[in-house]
Amino acid sequence: MNNSMNISNKKVGRPRAYTPEALEAKFEEYANWVKANPVYINKVSAGEIIPVSTQRPLTLVGFCRFAKISRQNFYEYESREEFSDILTCVREAIEADQLQGAIVGFYDSGIIARVLHLADRQDVTTNGKAITAATQPISVLLDPEAAKIIQSIGKMTVKE
Repeated sequence: MNNSMNISNKKVGRPRAYTPEALEAKFEEYANWVKANPVYINKVSAGEIIPVSTQRPLTLVGFCRFAKISRQNFYEYESREEFSDILTCVREAIEADQLQGAIVGFYDSGIIARVLHLADRQDVTTNGKAITAATQPISVLLDPEAAKIIQSIGKMTVKE
């Protein structure tokens, strides 16, 4: 047998830590862990500090840490065709959890809006028109008595 044929059939590089099925199972494990392990925050009631459990959100960073992969590694998996469907579902599950949690008040809606790159932009000043410089110069007319008062205030501030 020709040795050059054997060399070309060998895979180069480190094997992937996950198959698509294993990564899907790891996400399910992560989602179950998140819901079973709330975050505790301290609330003050009648002068006493009481730890209150609060639902923990699903996050991409949290999943990557749970799976012991970097975000860069997640993106590399995501770029592979065999992983794209499952990782799209992972992203959608995370987004749905965050959005639903914000809607019902479990999570801070402002933070979730930033994380999900959502924005409520309203133009309340120009009605969608471009901002332009004033076309007419603005002139202010003061009567002589008002001008004297303004000048005297200016002189008083300069002396002090």
